[in-house]
Amino acid sequence: MTSKSPRRAAGASALVLAAALAVTGCATGAQSSTGGTAAAKTGTLVIDQAFTAQSIDPATLFQVTDSIAASGLYETLFTYIDNVAEPQPLLAKSLTANETSTEFTITLRDDATFANGSPVTAADVAFSFNRLKNLAASPAYRMEGITVTEVDPTTVKLTTENPMPYIEHTLTAPPLAVVDDETVRAAGGTDAADAAETDTAGNLFTEPGNGAGSGPYTLDSYDTNSQIVLVKNEKYWGEAAAYDRIVLRNVNNAQQQKANLEGGDSQIALDIPGRTAEGMASDTLKVQSSSSPEVLYLALSQKEGAATADPDVVKAIKAGIDYEGLRTIVGAGAVEATGIIPSMMSGALPSGKGPKSDPAAAKKILADAGKTGTEVTLDYANDYTRLAGIDYNVLAQGIQTQLNAIGLKVTLNPTPTSTSLQRYVDGDTEMALWSWPPDTADPSDVLVFAPGDLIGTRVHWPAEAAPEVAALAETARVATGEARGEAFTAWNAAMNEEAPFAYLLEPSFFLVASSSVEHVSHDPLASINLSQIR
Repeated sequence: MTSKSPRRAAGASALVLAAALAVTGCATGAQSSTGGTAAAKTGTLVIDQAFTAQSIDPATLFQVTDSIAASGLYETLFTYIDNVAEPQPLLAKSLTANETSTEFTITLRDDATFANGSPVTAADVAFSFNRLKNLAASPAYRMEGITVTEVDPTTVKLTTENPMPYIEHTLTAPPLAVVDDETVRAAGGTDAADAAETDTAGNLFTEPGNGAGSGPYTLDSYDTNSQIVLVKNEKYWGEAAAYDRIVLRNVNNAQQQKANLEGGDSQIALDIPGRTAEGMASDTLKVQSSSSPEVLYLALSQKEGAATADPDVVKAIKAGIDYEGLRTIVGAGAVEATGIIPSMMSGALPSGKGPKSDPAAAKKILADAGKTGTEVTLDYANDYTRLAGIDYNVLAQGIQTQLNAIGLKVTLNPTPTSTSLQRYVDGDTEMALWSWPPDTADPSDVLVFAPGDLIGTRVHWPAEAAPEVAALAETARVATGEARGEAFTAWNAAMNEEAPFAYLLEPSFFLVASSSVEHVSHDPLASINLSQIR
């Protein structure tokens, strides 16, 4: 996801955004984030989505559903407006950077308040960022190499070990949302170095009306299996929330999402596949599509003893996949992946430069290596439909058929998302089918796939196993200016050759909404921002 996504052509140039010496905040603040000044509505907005929910505490938030819910509850220093992949100030008023993009001074708005009425201050920012870092949960990597200092009540300074010309993108990530430090501390929260052992504030974030966020909504209820309910924050500092209540509802079946929309039981559906969605446009329903911010891939474990740790097996799998066949299975809008960097981001390889299907060569690789008949287990989540409504059961069966045809013996291991994901996170899978929903619209987000990084570690691929690829990742991480795009392209190409991942597809995401919803669109991550719906 393993956990978090137009992927619009207009956004591509924005993705190589260099840190400007000064970024000025919008004078109208939160009102500008709606794309208009429509009057607030009343009533309930119901959104159907196939849940991947686990924690709504920003410091431990790592799943797509939680990110959607958090977009109405919490606010970040910067945000994306609609589908434009250029960060805009939200809680920040301005940002200044030094010439090397290693020191950033951020001035905060002076009118933003939390739901409990307390002002948003630099102390809250410092606490939130340090708590994220020191809790050491999955999203803590966002603070790697970053130090935050409170300069005065409305100013914070960020210092980075390496140049981060893309810092505004990083500051849009949901785990970097700002929470009220006094409220969280009172519930047992801490930003101290030992927070991973001593912080006890986790339950606060599932309590109704906890007041820890500054968004236009507050939490009414949170259930990872059924629904998450938000209610209007009557004390919101910006433009009033559009709805009295938002219900984010867990509906795993795409046909049920379709029936709910057509029957008026819901107003937005997020997981209806393209083939179905394209035929739903009418006077009462509108359909939007966005190219993908994420790549569907096979993760091939390099753990000692795993069949996929054999380089010949890895080569055979990459060549044995019929990428066009999989694209046909997925359907409308899907394109073959050219690498781990999605085509909407800087550093993406052009069409035709991705992995090549050659089943005959794959069969020969296995035969020459004496590996014909090798048994491989493919893990996948059998209830996971969040990725553009794709049925992983059908896709996994297609992969099994293709790889069996070249001489492998693939056994499917379908399990619920919670089980399948945990096995992958723990490094216990041999071959696993997943995608990476990015938190930001910048290619630095997918450096987690580099050897020795977050996802590389999950497949037991240390930096010393591919030092040249690791070096290219570090070059891309610190590159600035025009050299940055070139550095990411070089790393992406090297990952195609060396990495134990098979990059399959970039699906298209479809959003179907009632015409009564005046303003809703995918953001650059093919998700939605609840605070911007009108």
